[in-house]
Amino acid sequence: MKFILCLIIVVSSVFVHAQDKNEIDNYIQKQISEQKITGLAVGIVKDGKLLVSKGYGMANIELNVPASDTSVFKLASVSKQMIATAIMKLVQEGKINLTDPVNKYFTDAPATWNNITIRNLLNHTSGLERESPAFDAMEVQPDSLLIKRAYRDNLVFVTGTKWQYCNLGYFMLADIIRRVSGKPFPQYMREEIFVKNGLNKTRTTTVTDIVLGRAGGYINKGGDTVVNAEEYIALRPSGAFISTITDMIKWEMLIQQNKILTKENWQKMWTDVVKEDSTKPTSPSYGYGWEVSSYLDRQAVHHGGSLPGFRTIFFRFPSDNTAIIVLTNSNHANPTAIAKGLADILYKK
Repeated sequence: MKFILCLIIVVSSVFVHAQDKNEIDNYIQKQISEQKITGLAVGIVKDGKLLVSKGYGMANIELNVPASDTSVFKLASVSKQMIATAIMKLVQEGKINLTDPVNKYFTDAPATWNNITIRNLLNHTSGLERESPAFDAMEVQPDSLLIKRAYRDNLVFVTGTKWQYCNLGYFMLADIIRRVSGKPFPQYMREEIFVKNGLNKTRTTTVTDIVLGRAGGYINKGGDTVVNAEEYIALRPSGAFISTITDMIKWEMLIQQNKILTKENWQKMWTDVVKEDSTKPTSPSYGYGWEVSSYLDRQAVHHGGSLPGFRTIFFRFPSDNTAIIVLTNSNHANPTAIAKGLADILYKK
């Protein structure tokens, strides 16, 4: 009798998962059609177990290459959580502190920066302008030079009094990683965060290196007219990395299994938060490379990304060990809406 009962439970579970996958497939195909998305890859981990790892549409139109879970997409600002993880690893190792003032690492920084800490850089409360005035997407420049060029400008607001998204802060975090580790930022991330943990397809962006499986980025000009997106030459730490859905699923499991960081340090990244708009009780909050809100009556921890030709989202429900990752190579795609639609399916809204 117990055997029959267990068999019924297993068969029922398989049937439910098959239903979920069919519904997910139908939903994604509909979104691709409605949003005119060129290519998309999705990874879903539900209750700590892999449910979906799949590509849809085209990774490269000109070469007629379909998208798959091994297609390499630009992550854009989804990269911020990885930089924040590297910073937390250095904190965990006792090499830096979240309360360290940035002038400890940038000793010639102006006096107006004296109260900016590493935590302020992580959660966008530094008061620094969004971008360095010297940033040029079509020019390769050292992070240190871009940071120095920002010295001459006034703070947008008094440090710690407001929240305002700031890519410059993540350029500074990347340079702190370089200074503390003694390794170039791309090398440190590759050796200490990616390869060491099995993320062999994840790396900093490049326009010169051969990247197997690289997806092209596309812009819809209206109707059926699609063109290649502009290719940034600059390496932007604020949106530094390229990766695959397969590697992003591995990343999720590293988080769930408390690898790289302790459980306490992982959770600190989305529990030590500030309100993005302190005047609105329902405003999302921001931690260390993660935005925090709620969806379907659950805490939702997420971050989107945007670069020419690419739109991405990493959407997590930590309490359920569930994550939805959507990578697209279409400038006009809305992956956040897709992720929420997939969550509705998983939780049968």
